[in-house]
Amino acid sequence: MLLDPTALALVAALGCIAAIVGGMGGFGTGIILTAALAPFIGVKAVIPVLAVAGAIINGGRFWFYRHSLRRRQLALVLASSLPFLVLGTWIYSALDARAVGTVLGIVVIASVPLRRALNRRKMALGNTGLAVGSTVFGLASGLTSGVGVILISLLLGTGMSGSAVLATDALASVVLDVCKAALFQRFALLDEQIFVTGVVIGVATVPGSAIAAWLVNRMHAHLHVLFLESLILIGGASLLWNSWR
Repeated sequence: MLLDPTALALVAALGCIAAIVGGMGGFGTGIILTAALAPFIGVKAVIPVLAVAGAIINGGRFWFYRHSLRRRQLALVLASSLPFLVLGTWIYSALDARAVGTVLGIVVIASVPLRRALNRRKMALGNTGLAVGSTVFGLASGLTSGVGVILISLLLGTGMSGSAVLATDALASVVLDVCKAALFQRFALLDEQIFVTGVVIGVATVPGSAIAAWLVNRMHAHLHVLFLESLILIGGASLLWNSWR
């Protein structure tokens, strides 16, 4: 994995762009980064890098909404998802690069119809439904990135809304990202270079998020989503192509 100054600058630029595009649509930053980074750092290193970057990205988001945190739902999500995160991370560590690229490509492409399907369905979840859904979220988080739409949909299904969803989702994601990073180090998938790359990406997303907020106030919301979904589909196809080329 290249980590000379030119490569770091390119990675930082990719992180900033992903934050702009993801912020405009409200989702997809991790998915875009997965597709964009794979050709440069290799598919096997993408998820460990994004585990480090995600802790920074979500940590900043949580800070702005921390007063709206729902502690009971957070505890339930973490208790249900963390054991399956370990399982998903172990499965990821055992896969070869081609299998990883195929899984990531399929997940990236499938995220578009998944997001639309979840938006159409008005789920009504109790604590049991949130716990069961969180096990799926934990397993998916260990295997790939960009699955935040699952947790957002689950929290919305419990009746939460607005800043409460954002705060609870952000802090849960921080905890899972930190645990993922520790597990990837245990499985020899996270070294100093990968850690530094993740930190660079995480810091680079801060100005990107600010730019996105400025753009959102000047563009139609429907255009944001169509633009982002087009990039996601292209990125997923690129992942599959690079994995099997």
